[in-house]
Amino acid sequence: MAYQVLARKWRPHDFSTLIGQDHVVRALTHALTENRLHHAYLFTGTRGVGKTTISRILAKCLNCVGPDGKGGITAEPCGVCEACRAIDEDRFVDYIEMDAASTRGIDDMVSLLERAKYAPTNARFKVYMIDEVHQLTTQAFNAMLKTLEEPPEYVKFILATTDPQKVPVTVLSRCLQFNLKSLPPSLISEHMEELLRKEGFSYELPALRMLAVGARGSMRDGLSLLDQAIAFSAGDLTLKNVREMLGTVDSTMLIRLLGALANREPEEIMKVTDEIGSKSLSYGQALKDMASLFHRISMAQILPASLQPDEPDAEAVKTLSQAFAPDEVQLYYQIAIHARNEISLAPDEYAGFTMALMRMMAFAPSHVKNSKKSVVTPIEQKVVSENKKIEVPKEPVTTEISSVSVAKSQEQEKPRINEPLPEVRTTTSQNQKESTPQNFSDIPPWEEQPQQEVSKKKLDDKHVLNQNLKPVEAPEFHQIPEEDDLPYVPEDYGYGYEDAQGYEDPSQSVPPFIPKREKISKDIDEFEGIGVVPNEWLNTAKKIKLEDSSQPLVNLSELESFDGDNLTLTVSLEALTGAEHVKALQNELRKIYGPRLKLTVKLVKKGKGQTLKRLKQQEFRQEKLEKLDKISQTKTVKEILSAFGAQVSVDNITLFDKNGAPRTV
Repeated sequence: MAYQVLARKWRPHDFSTLIGQDHVVRALTHALTENRLHHAYLFTGTRGVGKTTISRILAKCLNCVGPDGKGGITAEPCGVCEACRAIDEDRFVDYIEMDAASTRGIDDMVSLLERAKYAPTNARFKVYMIDEVHQLTTQAFNAMLKTLEEPPEYVKFILATTDPQKVPVTVLSRCLQFNLKSLPPSLISEHMEELLRKEGFSYELPALRMLAVGARGSMRDGLSLLDQAIAFSAGDLTLKNVREMLGTVDSTMLIRLLGALANREPEEIMKVTDEIGSKSLSYGQALKDMASLFHRISMAQILPASLQPDEPDAEAVKTLSQAFAPDEVQLYYQIAIHARNEISLAPDEYAGFTMALMRMMAFAPSHVKNSKKSVVTPIEQKVVSENKKIEVPKEPVTTEISSVSVAKSQEQEKPRINEPLPEVRTTTSQNQKESTPQNFSDIPPWEEQPQQEVSKKKLDDKHVLNQNLKPVEAPEFHQIPEEDDLPYVPEDYGYGYEDAQGYEDPSQSVPPFIPKREKISKDIDEFEGIGVVPNEWLNTAKKIKLEDSSQPLVNLSELESFDGDNLTLTVSLEALTGAEHVKALQNELRKIYGPRLKLTVKLVKKGKGQTLKRLKQQEFRQEKLEKLDKISQTKTVKEILSAFGAQVSVDNITLFDKNGAPRTV
């Protein structure tokens, strides 16, 4: 008998052996048991998840007659009657499978529908299974609509597609739709393990996990890879053989690479990079595997329970999760996935890969760069994975576990990431500092604050603080002291003393609800006090509106001379003398003064402050003063100012436009 591939040899023949589609099995089982059958079913999902398999099982359920030939519709086909065996052997006359990729025209559909009018030959139902139905033409879809909506009672339609978005809505509305899910790697590897036990091949669990990940959610792809791995390794499925077959980078190389990255050792990074190239491995695949490793590290940091002890390199991933800061992992992950997309643009793969690693070192967070503490090396250069090789004898089928070879990395001090660095808001006295020593060796390098000691010294130099501070009188009107007289508090802008009790003990933490002190800065007018005198140019400039890139020439130019035909302006910014800006302004001026006008723009070191921008500011302030004078004369405002002895500043006046929005210059 010819060899049969694993995907066909171990295809499920009933719902009990179907893997990973429990939601579909449950719905169909209830429908078959209660005889509530729809006339058309649509199965969607990626390749190799069981669409064709479910359609065959459903066809057997509809036509099974049982071992005695007297059975009816059932959710558990017997598998021994003529209908069940014929469907399994693909020779059942009343089960018609067609591929819409090859028979997709209207003529093919019309021929199919003509045959659908006739009753089944020797079955209960005539079942039409149309695979990849989205590839039918529009005319073919239109031709089947009426029959699909009201088929004969003995006809059932089963449609399958990997791209349901291309199926017309009119077809979707006539079908009972089931979306088959992609299978998780754990489920695929478990099924592979069961098949290998039955086939009698020895294997390593990490090798099966790698094959399951490579299947990308498809059981058929996974079993095809398993067939290839058996042939490649001559039946000895070890992690080394599978990794060599798939061309993936040895995980120990990537772990060494990330360890060198954590320790900031460029020589070791380049050494591992050259090793990857010497083994003719793909640098693009290395970036992909590196991103996957960063994902595992991040998951171990956020959800430590998600890291299973039996996973490959679990101990190394745990150590790396402690060696990297969480924000550092996120940054490196993003660099890796972007570098994978851009590697085709690099001079070669080696350059693209090494530039990605150098980018990680160059863009590392500042707290990582500033740290001088050595990070724990997560793994030695030579690491043997913790693999259990399971030998399966041909006869009888039993399981024998060989010895486990484990290479333990040298024990080293591991930085702790779960203990946050105490936030230092104020500094204690010298005596207190000596009584509460801090062990900075326990603090991870990404949480060290080198500025901390400097902050303490700066504070102690300015104020000799102790517990016997005498309260001082609160300054009248709560005047804010000068900045130099305040205690220096890192990353906190509390003033450091109480309202009427004098200086606050800086050893007490400032309450978090105290707002941060902000420094308000305003633009400095070097021509303050010099008024703008309106002239012919400024009066004309108010009417000119250019594009945003050229308008600054209008706002910042000063008049030098104008004789009716020749206008000379001066600016102090060289960028405004560009030909495109001058030409745009000249075109607008010619609309006002005629086509003979010639514009010249000169560059000067310093202007005189006679610009349109300052004129608008001057007029805006004058308008505010007029409004302020008018408001100050009202009775209510006079009473308020008199009662509180206050004054209203022009800077407190806000003017609004007709839409109620604040006006600005």
